[in-house]
Amino acid sequence: MPLLRRLALISALGLVLLPAPHADAGGWWSYVEADRSTVAPGQRVKLGEQVMFRSAAAAREATDEGGFHVYLLRGFDYSVVERAMEKPWPRSWWSLGDADAIRVAGVDIDVSDGNLARAHASFTVPALTPGTYHLMLCDAGCRRPLADVIPAAGFTVVADPATARLAERVERLEVRLRRRSSRVAHVRALAGRAHVVARRARVELGRLQARMEALERRAGRAEAERASRPADEAGWLLAGGLAGALVALTLRRRRSPAETAPTPASAPPRRTRRARPASAGRPSGSGPGRRPARRRARA
Repeated sequence: MPLLRRLALISALGLVLLPAPHADAGGWWSYVEADRSTVAPGQRVKLGEQVMFRSAAAAREATDEGGFHVYLLRGFDYSVVERAMEKPWPRSWWSLGDADAIRVAGVDIDVSDGNLARAHASFTVPALTPGTYHLMLCDAGCRRPLADVIPAAGFTVVADPATARLAERVERLEVRLRRRSSRVAHVRALAGRAHVVARRARVELGRLQARMEALERRAGRAEAERASRPADEAGWLLAGGLAGALVALTLRRRRSPAETAPTPASAPPRRTRRARPASAGRPSGSGPGRRPARRRARA
């Protein structure tokens, strides 16, 4: 069990530290990409990488001269690379330092376009001390790197092929686990977003329900007002009619006494009788020749 744990830790470290291709790197450098990261002596390894030279002339020169190789570096100080990665296109950044450089194969370079080229190689792992190495492409003695290549960390050599196969199985399981973990994280993120959307939808639904209830209450009040409006109008009309009749009756009663009593202007004028002067020797108002006056009947 301790051996399996160590192998799992080593393979996990190799998978984490083994970088992606240059297209995803986002800098001036290129990583070496091998088809396996945990090997045993006698196993075959293939690698390939797209590299970028400073100029098309430098690419043609590297192709014509050749002389670049695959090296396994033991005890390499990776801080040299870290300092170089902080600068844009650093010059003379490479230093092997005190590391042991073990040459394992030559490198074939195919220029594709301008200053871009494809470097590829294959080799059989020699008898090496088990441990972790850096994989590097450089010239003879590893004094100058190939184009923009930097060492790839996490190339692990184990004691025997059985351990290497076991490590490969563990590596594949870890890759699957990481993929599933990534999917689970993605599903959790989707579930979280769906939860947020559902919560917002519940809030909006509550608001809509409140608005619908308010509209229903308003519609009920309007319907009640509409239903009571004819009765109110009839009542007001009836009250108005009664008030009008009462006013007319009151006015009629006030005018009746005045209309029955005649006014001085309407009474016919009276005719006054004028007294005739009395004749001499006759008493007034009598005599044989006088006819009694007739009273005119009042028309």
